[in-house]
Amino acid sequence: MRRDVDTLHQDLLQTRLQDISRGFDAVSDPLGRAMRDAVLSSGKRFRGMLLLLAADASGGVGETMVDAACAIEMVHAASLVFDDMPCMDDAALRRGQPATHIAHGESRALLAGIALITEAMAVLATARGADGATRAQLVRILTRALGPQGLCAGQDLDLHADKSDAGIEREQDLKTGVLFVAGLEMLAVVKDFDAEDKDQMIAFGRQLGRVFQSYDDLLDVIGDSKALGKEPGRDQAAPGPKRGLLAVADLQQVSRHYAASRAQLDAMLRSKRLQAPEIAALLERVLPYRASA
Repeated sequence: MRRDVDTLHQDLLQTRLQDISRGFDAVSDPLGRAMRDAVLSSGKRFRGMLLLLAADASGGVGETMVDAACAIEMVHAASLVFDDMPCMDDAALRRGQPATHIAHGESRALLAGIALITEAMAVLATARGADGATRAQLVRILTRALGPQGLCAGQDLDLHADKSDAGIEREQDLKTGVLFVAGLEMLAVVKDFDAEDKDQMIAFGRQLGRVFQSYDDLLDVIGDSKALGKEPGRDQAAPGPKRGLLAVADLQQVSRHYAASRAQLDAMLRSKRLQAPEIAALLERVLPYRASA
């Protein structure tokens, strides 16, 4: 990826997120600090970066797309706050730092996660450069992705459902793929894609979620805490049914599945809306062809 493009989009995201976060402590400074720590902590910003690079490949990045990317990053940060809590994954580390509930307490972590989601919706409802109808569509897309037919349902299945090959794929689509799909759907709305292009974006987002989650499942076994910035082995240690692909396959089978799924993802980059070397480079950096820590 060209360094100037990478830096530009990282700066756009970080600057806008910092601007949005200034309002987090309007009433409670401790709550605001917990929210800022969660959303501004060091990380790949993979979802937001992908959205901005895809926008760039379709005519350019405007203020509306920056706000959409920030909203995606905010709800993703909230999902990680919830993921790490004792009732879920019970993880102490996130991105190499104490998890939000460790640093700020469980009650404040819960409230910070909820507040990040509501603030993300507010960002979309007032998205810069968009008219009222477009803003309403953006809010609808993201709320659908998070609710009982999206991320919340996927997380519930991940925690409690019996595992099968088809069930795992459904969990991947709901708990991981939905945010990729939502971001690319918002891109399709803002850029006024035709039905074919929109369908290709949705298919790519869904496949990306499957590949991303498969790689995450592998790293939970083969990764180390220093490289990951979090504790490995959480899926296997968690209470309840085994979780992820390794609940239905051994490590070698999951590695082969990941390689095949990753190849499918590459093939989808031939879509005219995704034919950008920066997108391919971002995927290679985050989802290498050979799974390793």
